[in-house]
Amino acid sequence: MKKTLIRTGCLILMVVSFIAFIAKAPAFPIASENLLPWSVWFTISVLINMVLWFPVMKLVTFSLGVIWFYAFIAALVPDTSTATGTVTELDWSDPDAVVEIGAAIFNIKGQCAACHTVDTSAPPGRCPDLTDIGINAANRVAGMDAKSYLIESLYDPGKYLVPGYGKIMPEVWKKPIELTKLEIAAVIAFLQSQGGEIDPEPFDEPIDRANIETAATALPPLLTGNPDAGRKVFIDQACISCHVVQGVENPKAGEASEDFEVVTAPELTEIAAFNEARYLEESVLKPHAQIVSGYGTAKVKANGTAYDGTIVSQDEEKVVIRTTAADGTETEHTILFSEFDEEPVDEEDIVNLKDNGFFTLTITPKDSDAPVSGAIIEETTDKVTLKVGEETRSFSKTDLKMMMTLTIFDVGETAGEYVSGTMDDDEIVLIVDGSKETFETFDVEDFVLAVGSGKKLLIKSPMPDNFPDILTVTQLADLIAFLSTLTGTATDETTTDDIEQSETTDSSEEASE
Repeated sequence: MKKTLIRTGCLILMVVSFIAFIAKAPAFPIASENLLPWSVWFTISVLINMVLWFPVMKLVTFSLGVIWFYAFIAALVPDTSTATGTVTELDWSDPDAVVEIGAAIFNIKGQCAACHTVDTSAPPGRCPDLTDIGINAANRVAGMDAKSYLIESLYDPGKYLVPGYGKIMPEVWKKPIELTKLEIAAVIAFLQSQGGEIDPEPFDEPIDRANIETAATALPPLLTGNPDAGRKVFIDQACISCHVVQGVENPKAGEASEDFEVVTAPELTEIAAFNEARYLEESVLKPHAQIVSGYGTAKVKANGTAYDGTIVSQDEEKVVIRTTAADGTETEHTILFSEFDEEPVDEEDIVNLKDNGFFTLTITPKDSDAPVSGAIIEETTDKVTLKVGEETRSFSKTDLKMMMTLTIFDVGETAGEYVSGTMDDDEIVLIVDGSKETFETFDVEDFVLAVGSGKKLLIKSPMPDNFPDILTVTQLADLIAFLSTLTGTATDETTTDDIEQSETTDSSEEASE
């Protein structure tokens, strides 16, 4: 009888301690000191039950012990529930805890890690690597501190683009990611911790969530397409030849095309999970507007050599470009921006410097004899702002001296301020070193007339830009509707037979009507 009572008591203790452990109940008997936590009680009861009970109950005890063991291991994994739930409070007295929350949001709910890396040794991502962004952010925009830059970059990702990277980052405070202000503050703290100091001071959001939500619901899409028809457009227009979509089969895989060059393009299986329909539409109609890093092509001039190839990666100091020789041999070249050659900026280029690829500019204002050089910070139709040394200076695009470089037979190059004359005249007049000089056009082999010069990196997409001409409005709407369904969810394999079957069914239905 006594042995039975002990067995029963140990069995009850095992069940109770298991439930208490799962429920995260306070330790017993002294919770404040965490004396004898329920995991200890459960372990003791399991050992006693394995000794006292007969085989069947020993098996039950062992099974419950295995379940508890896995629950115990799971409990040791750091809790990242804040990454998928809503953060209601941040304890700035413990910055490390805030950074941990921000890291979890960065990796999970915010989906930042899908495109950004935080490791220079990792393979390049679709967006810039964020190693040491906590300190580098302070140097991105003149006069702006690191936190202000991070705030602007998260709320308005297209405002300050890193050269070579298009506007593919979504506004994380909007759907589908929809981070709250506290969650964004935690992410900023995590980014500041990458080489910088955490600033716990609260900030005002540069947006009005209420008004934006109202505007969003008041403006429904003008066109709605058919995703199934859009899938057919995606295949018929050969998008599938370059872009991979899991679950969609390319009926002409491996075949060469005379109409276009098959290139390696970004996979689109999850494209709608990170981008809005407007981005998808722009990518089809204006493929050069925003280019995913690693997929653009460019012509680069550096150290007197021209490179024509694919941009592999890029950071603030260098670019890696892959060129292909006539025999198919591929070579990667790492080129520092400081090694880029300056190229002429003509009257057409000056209208929109950034769209033409220029990231530095050397100009001579009309009221000065000395040229000014610097990195292009901002640009409007009429003005350009340069970082000249430690200063930020703005210049009118219309108040610049025209400069001309002449190549004289048997002499070489001569450069100066342009005064008058063309190759159709007998003479060209320049101001060289403060004095007017006249050059007979008969002696001039070549000339370059420009308002300045600058270093240039113009990245273009290999994707054809004739879709606005070959797609009807309906086809475009259908294609965007199909792309909008690509959120990474598994999709059934679609083959040519499936499409033909669909067409047959549609035709039959139309005939029956």
